[in-house]
Amino acid sequence: MAADLNLTIYPEDKVETLPPPEMGLGSKITVTRATPVIINDASNAVTYRTWETTVKDLLSENSIVLGEKDVIQPEITSLITREMQIDITRVAETELKEEETIDYRTITKEDPNLEKGKTKIETPGKTGTKEKTYLVRRENGQEVSRTLLKEEVTQESQNKVVIVGTKVVVLGRGNATWYDLISGMTAAHNTLPKGTMVKVTAVNSGKSVVVKIIDRGIQSGAIIDLSADAFEKLAPLGAGIIPVVLTQE
Repeated sequence: MAADLNLTIYPEDKVETLPPPEMGLGSKITVTRATPVIINDASNAVTYRTWETTVKDLLSENSIVLGEKDVIQPEITSLITREMQIDITRVAETELKEEETIDYRTITKEDPNLEKGKTKIETPGKTGTKEKTYLVRRENGQEVSRTLLKEEVTQESQNKVVIVGTKVVVLGRGNATWYDLISGMTAAHNTLPKGTMVKVTAVNSGKSVVVKIIDRGIQSGAIIDLSADAFEKLAPLGAGIIPVVLTQE
């Protein structure tokens, strides 16, 4: 009869027939429905039908156990209502350890006995390590928060120490002249390799300029022949010749 009426009867429903159908007298069928409740457990929704009256009893009836930190909504003491939805969030908190590197610092020290422009490593740098412990909270298997509990250095870093030379190397003393066949802070010198960068300091004024050696062939008694623009940094072109000190740049 239920099939003919397209009537679904669930195992939890209560069915009464009076008189019994086998008597062949015609029967009245009374179906009393169990209350349907949707339990959404960790995003897995299942419909239960029950005669229990509280959320707590419904969970017990279906052997659904809550963990200590699990969250349920509505509260476990709530009364069952028709078409109620109960949401259970499964919460897990675990400690997670992660290792991080500690970068080393680079410290420079000046050495007046080492030529300017030269360096040497006194102590090589070494990275350290530290261990961080986090409290990780997961809800329904997804991480939702991470709280740092402690941080411990497991290996100290070692600073890198670099020695930097400050000793000024004097390349020569004498007179500087100028000529206009070169330009762009350049100079001629009879012995220094082409491409050498030289600091030229005027003895009288203390002014200095850095030039690049690009030429040879000084015929006068000058130690260096500067481009006009470089000479003007030290003295007027009309001076013609000035005493200078050449140092390594």
